[in-house]
Amino acid sequence: MVFCQKKQKHCEPEELSVGDCWIALSLAKDSGLVLSGRIGKHTDELAQALIENTEGKTACHHWQTDG
Repeated sequence: MVFCQKKQKHCEPEELSVGDCWIALSLAKDSGLVLSGRIGKHTDELAQALIENTEGKTACHHWQTDG
């Protein structure tokens, strides 16, 4: 799982006034294939939505994050 903050220059004007926007990606470790992606605030709900959307697309049960 990779969380990358959306650069300010790519945010919509209304996003700048409501807080940070993050892009969460679920990647296959060996191939780098993007399994799932979600956009939102950096919260536990964002991470949970990413995990739920990724489940079933891979047999992997071991998750790693970049922090």
